[in-house]
Amino acid sequence: MKKYDPVTSPSNANANLQQKEKHFLQGKTDLEIWRQFKKGNEGAFNYIYQTYFSELFRYGHRFTQDRELIKDAIQDLFIELRKSSTNLADTDSIKFYLYKSLRWKIQLYSKKNAKFLLVQEPSEDWHFDIVFSHEVQLINRQISEERIQHLQKALQTLPKRQKEALYYFYYESMTYEEVAGIMDLDHVKSARNLIYKSLKTLKKEIPLLPMAILLIVFFYDFFVC
Repeated sequence: MKKYDPVTSPSNANANLQQKEKHFLQGKTDLEIWRQFKKGNEGAFNYIYQTYFSELFRYGHRFTQDRELIKDAIQDLFIELRKSSTNLADTDSIKFYLYKSLRWKIQLYSKKNAKFLLVQEPSEDWHFDIVFSHEVQLINRQISEERIQHLQKALQTLPKRQKEALYYFYYESMTYEEVAGIMDLDHVKSARNLIYKSLKTLKKEIPLLPMAILLIVFFYDFFVC
């Protein structure tokens, strides 16, 4: 059965109406947009899909390099959201809701498909190599080769969950509460501890390297594909 695609669906034939709906929704809060979607507003659904698809696709690369599998997981997620829209809980952060849902779906897929790189939580055994990309060479030129090697070594020593917590907190600007929620941690304090321990390790390994540069390099190589 062909999957529903909000971008090419016949319900989106009127481009002018789409633009008006998009302009109207841009002035709304996440909670207001989400409630419009729950009420069956097709424009709100399309707005959410078009706004967050690219971000979700990049986020999916956190777990697997299979582009088609990521697209399928995102499409399945939106199909399920659309079918159960009236029963969904409210949220004041659509990105957080979608990230958490996609993370759960990919974890579910990982149990069925060996091609996924993600291991089941809460294992810390997942191996991930971090290699500096060509796109960050401008940053790298400002850092000595010795520091780059130290940075690579320090990043490799961080447990998977510490890397993930850092990503959500610094790159996605999530709160400690949201980090705990998306990672299924029992307490907010657990999220704080993960972030504190990871920063402590990195600062100890590279004491003179500005943390801002370190995090830019880390997140670009680790999450941008």
